[in-house]
Amino acid sequence: MNKLFLNKYLRFVSVVLLYSFFQGCTPDEEDDIYIQPIQTATIQLEFAHQVDGQDLILNTSNKPFTNAMGQHYNVSKLRYLISNITLHQINGAQTKLEGYFFVDLSKPETFNYSPIIQIPFGSYSGVSYTFGFDELSNESGKYATLNAANWNWPEMLGGGYHFMQLEGEFIDSSNNDAPFATHMGTARKIDSTGTTYEANHFTSFVPNSNFELNKAMTLVLTMNINEWYTHPINWDFNQYGAGIMPIYDAQKLLNKNGKDVFTATIH
Repeated sequence: MNKLFLNKYLRFVSVVLLYSFFQGCTPDEEDDIYIQPIQTATIQLEFAHQVDGQDLILNTSNKPFTNAMGQHYNVSKLRYLISNITLHQINGAQTKLEGYFFVDLSKPETFNYSPIIQIPFGSYSGVSYTFGFDELSNESGKYATLNAANWNWPEMLGGGYHFMQLEGEFIDSSNNDAPFATHMGTARKIDSTGTTYEANHFTSFVPNSNFELNKAMTLVLTMNINEWYTHPINWDFNQYGAGIMPIYDAQKLLNKNGKDVFTATIH
């Protein structure tokens, strides 16, 4: 048997053996091939509210809270909106909780949300969110529920929706009770070139919000009211009390101060 014939013979035998092997695989054996499903769990979202560690209680008769300027105040209303809550895995994958979350401190039912979404098991580096709406979502009249809540931002100030309403009373420089209304939304700027409107939302990464997901969990975002009034700039109620919606500098100051108002706990 010459060498050329031997090589052809061996190739033929190899093909026959491979064909016989694959033909021998039964459907049952193919079904035995196991692909492990991705494990998931749900996350419930809760909102809490404090003032430097004190629970925030509405409509107290006294002024139990003190800002960085040493001004004593109470709170009669707190409503705000956040969106684009995103869970970041350490491998770069992201899971976004769809829609917006509208919180009203006078309505405890708005403190808890159970998004109908399965979150993949894994290690997460943290949580980010957008305070208010971004430009694409902040469209006047777009959301019936917000319209019914009188959440609209005036068209003359840029339209869209409020991001926050934080109201109460403080003791002013004359030692009298005076109202404040910390309302946040689109920032209107008027200068020698005309009138412009600046998107005033911000996106922030909650510090120390990393976690390991291997079961159903609850994510609690706690707002510290006093952080609106400091870090990096101290807020003076005597300067920015009521009527700040059309004041450009006040709106941009809220944008700067607001980025660290939330902390997170996960259990």
